[in-house]
Amino acid sequence: MKKMIVLLAVALLACGEKARQEEHPADHAAAKPSADHSAHGGLPEGHAEVEIPSDRQQVIGLKLAPAERTRFDATVRASATVQADEKREAHVHSKLMGYVRKLHVNAVGQKVKKGQALYSIYSQELLVAQQEYLRAKKFSTDLADAARERLRLWDIPEDQIRAIEETGTPVEAIVVRAPISGTVIEKSIVQGHFVEPDMMLYLIADLSQVWVIAEVYEYELGRVDRKGTATIQIEGLADPITAKIDYVYPTVDQQSRTVKVRMVVENKKGLLRPGNFATVELPGAGGELLTVPDEAVIDTGFRRVVYVASGEGRFRPVEVEVGRRVGGRAEIRKGISEGDQVVVSAQFLVDSESRLRATGPGPGHGGH
Repeated sequence: MKKMIVLLAVALLACGEKARQEEHPADHAAAKPSADHSAHGGLPEGHAEVEIPSDRQQVIGLKLAPAERTRFDATVRASATVQADEKREAHVHSKLMGYVRKLHVNAVGQKVKKGQALYSIYSQELLVAQQEYLRAKKFSTDLADAARERLRLWDIPEDQIRAIEETGTPVEAIVVRAPISGTVIEKSIVQGHFVEPDMMLYLIADLSQVWVIAEVYEYELGRVDRKGTATIQIEGLADPITAKIDYVYPTVDQQSRTVKVRMVVENKKGLLRPGNFATVELPGAGGELLTVPDEAVIDTGFRRVVYVASGEGRFRPVEVEVGRRVGGRAEIRKGISEGDQVVVSAQFLVDSESRLRATGPGPGHGGH
């Protein structure tokens, strides 16, 4: 039904144009070069200027509205997630190849203290290194020092090295300890498995302080006060949290066209968990922006176009750059000026006629 209405309206536009040409053939002949020029000179590709007599405008219900300045809220709103503070994370790798003899920490979510035993490992290369150290102590101080340093670089605790020296016997397995206090976020180690240096066995994070990462659309980023304080509402928590903006990331996500904005939040009670969703209100610079009604903007998939009344029943397609959309109005950053009258009703009919005129001979090109 909608398609039939569009076709009927376009037909009415065509009939009206044909009648005008028959009444004023000389005018049409004179106007033809101008129409051809406007279809290719400064207008969006695939569009042409349209002329619609006032009686036809009434038939199709064409209405206009001015481009005008509208006061927008200064706040920039964005979706966000809670993440562990990367500066408070520790990746635990084995510096030795060997077999996991025993797991002391065996669950994600388990809290650990710095120096707490995580696992013990049996390593043939460690056993050989200890034997070399004990032999070197008997014959060469320099060789012994080098062998001892090798053990230290493998994170063998000083007390274990002293125990080897005192007993003269290598230990079969050494205990690997937590490098920081925190919570086990990831664990890939299993008792009895063979591990190598390139394997991450644990990820430990200190969650007493976390990051909230907001994703702000690039066209809104310029309004954000980068030294301001954000209001954060975490899903599942009743009260909002405030935090200073800590960092604005330097890259734009190619898919979402957003930029990450980071806030650092104290989390002593552990109420914020990595993965929590949040909404963030960022302080911004408000003011009046040039806007048109949302319906005036036609998105072709390649560009955004509005139709501006240019007098005497003529409507000119103009490509525009659109910013924020709030309260049924669209910010126009580029393309038109304050006071321009834009089509807000029957705009798709006007667009259809514009495309017909631009593609070749038709109602606007003599109808031959």
